[in-house]
Amino acid sequence: LHTIGQPRRSSLTAARPARATIFPPPESAPVSALEAAPVAELTVLYDGNCALCRASAERVRRHDRRHRIELLDLHDPSVPARFPQVDQEKALRLMQAVDAEGRVTSGVDAWAEVGRALPGWRAVAWLLHAPGIHALAGWVYDWVARNRYRWNREACADGSCAMHGHPSENR
Repeated sequence: LHTIGQPRRSSLTAARPARATIFPPPESAPVSALEAAPVAELTVLYDGNCALCRASAERVRRHDRRHRIELLDLHDPSVPARFPQVDQEKALRLMQAVDAEGRVTSGVDAWAEVGRALPGWRAVAWLLHAPGIHALAGWVYDWVARNRYRWNREACADGSCAMHGHPSENR
């Protein structure tokens, strides 16, 4: 309910996660390298070993003409230092999005953040947060994430998928 004198909150605003702790840059990182890196509205960490994840990142990149989103392979050596608040194990299972304030969202909620950042995709963000749809989208996302390596067995032939809990299937 809206009370007179208080600002209205949209369902998208109300769904935002609580502020995450913002970590200072590591002492060992060279200041010039940290200053040189532009801060995107959103940084999306995806599994670069996953063909589906790479294709999704490329789709976002094509639609992001204003460069609001930094797409970064979670296997990039800079990730742990730049994003110490990201749980690496969780990031191997679910896409992670980190906003400019350091808040982390995962999976379907990360896709909603992508939708907020891209012009023309706001309806996606709204739909992903709608009651019922959010739960269904979360279930579908989790199922796809668990099975993504099964659909690309060539990528798993070297055993790299085993590190993600998805053993290579040679059946």
